[in-house]
Amino acid sequence: MTTELLSDHLSTQLQTPTISAQYRSLAKEAEDRNLSYEEFLLALLEAESESREENQRQRRLKQAAFSVQKTLDSYDFSLMPSLIFPFCRQDPNNRHS
Repeated sequence: MTTELLSDHLSTQLQTPTISAQYRSLAKEAEDRNLSYEEFLLALLEAESESREENQRQRRLKQAAFSVQKTLDSYDFSLMPSLIFPFCRQDPNNRHS
């Protein structure tokens, strides 16, 4: 078995899809930047961790079944001025308020 096939098989078996998808490009980058093995491994693990966190966040949002996605950017603070913190009262175009 070649190294790539074995790596793909093991990452599938260990359920680490991001490592499987990114190890070739990260290995090339590590080689180009003369990273140590530990730095390469850390980059792989960070990519896997970030991917899992994002997938969990997306899964939670989907399970919550919100009818409308809302953000602070879309909130009308004039409806309840007592909620506005001093930094929120500033005019976003005036950095010196």
